[in-house]
Amino acid sequence: MAWMLGRRFIYKGQKLMYHLSAISDFNYLIYGLALRDSIDNHTESDFLIHYLALDKETSQALKGVPNIKVYEMDVVEKDEMFELLKQNNPSKPGDLSPFHWALASFFTHYLMNEEGLDHCLYSDTDICFYNDIKSIFDCLENEDIGLVTHKHLPLDYMQSVGYYNVGVVYFSGSEESRQCLKFWRDCVVDKNNPYAEKFGTCGDQKYLELFDFICDGVKIKVLDHEIGHAAPWNFSLSAIENKKLTWDMGPAFYDCMINGENEITQDLVFVHFSHFTPNYEKNTYEIDFNFEPDGKPCWGNVLPQPGVEEIYDEYFELCKNTRRKYNIL
Repeated sequence: MAWMLGRRFIYKGQKLMYHLSAISDFNYLIYGLALRDSIDNHTESDFLIHYLALDKETSQALKGVPNIKVYEMDVVEKDEMFELLKQNNPSKPGDLSPFHWALASFFTHYLMNEEGLDHCLYSDTDICFYNDIKSIFDCLENEDIGLVTHKHLPLDYMQSVGYYNVGVVYFSGSEESRQCLKFWRDCVVDKNNPYAEKFGTCGDQKYLELFDFICDGVKIKVLDHEIGHAAPWNFSLSAIENKKLTWDMGPAFYDCMINGENEITQDLVFVHFSHFTPNYEKNTYEIDFNFEPDGKPCWGNVLPQPGVEEIYDEYFELCKNTRRKYNIL
């Protein structure tokens, strides 16, 4: 016997399986395993992370890890569009590699179409969960796509980084969802697409803004009002206490005040620790790395914000424990 739950089925006596996708090389492996452990620590439902390992070291280290299904590069290299993706998206070391960015849509598209997944939540590996991921899937039950915003800027198509952030992106198995996912993949693969000049300014990110326009009737849910999430680019608007997130809705939501107030308090579900740079030998970390032309970090000094330094300290401890647990040296 089965009950329909949105577009997913639960069979009597079985738990719902949540599917996620993630990608990394060995440099980001500790973050990927910390992502896995953070979900496992807070989630009662079954989940499976479909993990694309970009090198042999990552593939070998992930084998046998619970809740992870490892894919090696050859599964995506067989795709007829892979060579074009590789030509148009050069691989660079570190966090700013167009090649790594391009694989988010490419790999998720592969999973939905070749592995037959009926839904998939893409997650960057440097994300840590503090609550049950069920909360995300519950609020997306009848939606085609789930997105999160940067929270710090209004919907302005001239913004180069994009209104939405690619750290977490959800696709259901609907036809509308698949159409948008294919569009996203195709735009990232082919830099000669007609939208590249205005929407190709930040890798794959700004193309998310076009989903509403390229697919009639697609149901897109912006998660911000229901799912508490934070990142260094919006910590200046946030405060964290006892895993509760209070954030100033700011310029991104200036016309969406709740009950006349411009602040909202939510359970903290996840934090995106973009640019986090640990030094395990010295037992220290940086919240950013210097790559701007003027040598200044992107995020500025966000640590004085209430609870932010504590959440970074906790993440550093999680990464250190993950390193020891999985013997990643």
